[in-house]
Amino acid sequence: MAKIILLLGMFLLASVAAAVAAAEQPTEFLYKELNVIGGYSRNNGLVGKNRYMLKNSAGFEYFRKFSDQYGDHLTLDLQVRYSYDSAENSKEAHAVEIHNAWLEYKLGLGESLIIGHFDPAFGLEPVVDTHSSLLQTLAMHSLGYTKDWGVGYKTLLGDFDFQIAAQLGSGMPLYYYDHSYMLTTRIATPMQDGQQLGLSFAYGQTLTFEQERTMPAPDLMNEYSEQKKLISLDYQTPLGPFGFKSEIAVGDKEGDSVGGALAEVSYTLPDNQNITLKLQTTYWSDNLKDSRMTDGTIAPVVEYKINNEWSFRTGYFHDFKAMAEKDRVILLQLYYYGL
Repeated sequence: MAKIILLLGMFLLASVAAAVAAAEQPTEFLYKELNVIGGYSRNNGLVGKNRYMLKNSAGFEYFRKFSDQYGDHLTLDLQVRYSYDSAENSKEAHAVEIHNAWLEYKLGLGESLIIGHFDPAFGLEPVVDTHSSLLQTLAMHSLGYTKDWGVGYKTLLGDFDFQIAAQLGSGMPLYYYDHSYMLTTRIATPMQDGQQLGLSFAYGQTLTFEQERTMPAPDLMNEYSEQKKLISLDYQTPLGPFGFKSEIAVGDKEGDSVGGALAEVSYTLPDNQNITLKLQTTYWSDNLKDSRMTDGTIAPVVEYKINNEWSFRTGYFHDFKAMAEKDRVILLQLYYYGL
């Protein structure tokens, strides 16, 4: 049933989008993107990526809005990267990654429909831009990915923001197998002066892959989908000169109790607002009853905005708990994003 609803929603929205696009005038931008990252791991020596699949890559983002005299009605976003993973062999090192690939149609009065590859309605990920950052949310731990293929709906419930999404449960690849699907929903206070509190739920069966890529098709890690039931609470706010983000998620994965938390503090230097200092702590357990199934990391990061297009970031990632072997990693990143 979930698959039928998903496919029907995608067809209806695509039909509406095509009709609207034919009648409206577009505003469009084409951004170029370059991500160069490297560093040193105590366990693995020189590294070209971190555990969240931030690889050396080059790509683009095509952003287009269709409007008429009444305002914007349709938005298109396509972000594609060609990536190189130095940790893989020559056959597996090269890949195409589709990050954003969605159409959003505004219905009016705060309502909209979205189709394609976009953020699930769960946790901090829908409201925090992490696609180029060294610091990520809990999404890779909780759901196993940051974006997924499907359809979504946004509206206002009184004074609250409300989102719901029905997706394939596959993450980056467009892949359906073993009845996989993911249903997510998030209700939140309106974003006001940088402050928001959100409550999210997730239910479905997700797939896990050996590689994080769209093409060539990645290899399944397991020959079955994994059932997940999760609840999350997220909060972000300014604290005087500081910024604060936090997220907690708990639930069930294939009968095991799972859960974790994230806290992040940021500070932009008042005398040089191109420099931001960040400190993040993350904790996640794949089995709350087994201390060996726990990851925990503390990471100070320095971000320097060279100009409107170039940024430099460096971070130190120190594991205080690890399911495998504890590691200490220093990462350097040069990032370009501009017209």
